[in-house]
Amino acid sequence: MTVNHRAEAEKHLATAARHLTEHPGDMRIAEVAAAIGQGHAALARESEATSTAADVREALQSLRRRFTDTQSLVATHIAEGLASGEANRWKAAVELRSALDEACCNVDDLVDTQLTDEGVDPRSACKAPTYTAPSDTGWSDPWAAAPDIAASIPEPIQRVLAGHLAEMLLDQSEDEVRKWARGIAFELKREGLDLGNAIKKRITDLTLGPDPADPPF
Repeated sequence: MTVNHRAEAEKHLATAARHLTEHPGDMRIAEVAAAIGQGHAALARESEATSTAADVREALQSLRRRFTDTQSLVATHIAEGLASGEANRWKAAVELRSALDEACCNVDDLVDTQLTDEGVDPRSACKAPTYTAPSDTGWSDPWAAAPDIAASIPEPIQRVLAGHLAEMLLDQSEDEVRKWARGIAFELKREGLDLGNAIKKRITDLTLGPDPADPPF
């Protein structure tokens, strides 16, 4: 059983104080109670210090993990910019890497590793924006406009998808359902199928009813 040393210290010190004030003749009892109370107080301080140190250690480990993850993401972003062959993107990547160097957050090794892993020569990628990365690197262009595939998806399918997503977004019983709906909608948009307006219209229809001005077909 875990002992609450703080509570025990308060109890024994209160006993000592009571014997000193109410029963002055019981000095020996007061002394023993005070000694026990002080012992528990010391143990309480030690336990709290250990707990605080553990919390600080856990917080530092969490910060290190976040910092490492952030470095990796930034390095990937810079590497993609350097390998893009597009002047403005290349320049932005070079400037970001330089700014990180000045901020004592060098990611050169991570950037070089990212480039090498994708078959791009780091030295060539850093020389000039005219460098063109191999076409088989497997990297997607993070700045490229999202494709528009709506024309290739039949309208009834888009309507059904939008309807189900709207109903999921309106579900008040499960936060997870609404989270899934948002995730699906954003993923579809990234893939070139933006159902935002269709979902908004369906939500309006479900909450206010169909617009009387719309044709009944």
